[in-house]
Amino acid sequence: MDIDDFLETVRRYTDATTITKRMVAELIDHIEVYHAEKQDGVTNQRVVIYYNCIGTFDVPDRRKIPEADIIMETRKGVALSYAPEQVAV
Repeated sequence: MDIDDFLETVRRYTDATTITKRMVAELIDHIEVYHAEKQDGVTNQRVVIYYNCIGTFDVPDRRKIPEADIIMETRKGVALSYAPEQVAV
């Protein structure tokens, strides 16, 4: 499977609401599951998914992705700029 095949497969499953065995077989190379660790009363377990063609990737924290300023030209020579506020936590 090359990257184009992988992207085609991802697009095919974009609107999926459940995970099927076929999806897992087509998209995932292997999964590493680590021992659960308890810290301050909270149990965490690290799971790393290795996808076909691309390996692993980190999902970025949406709050850290800057949004582009929006500029609207309302009439000739006048531009209105809008910069979104920080996302509330």
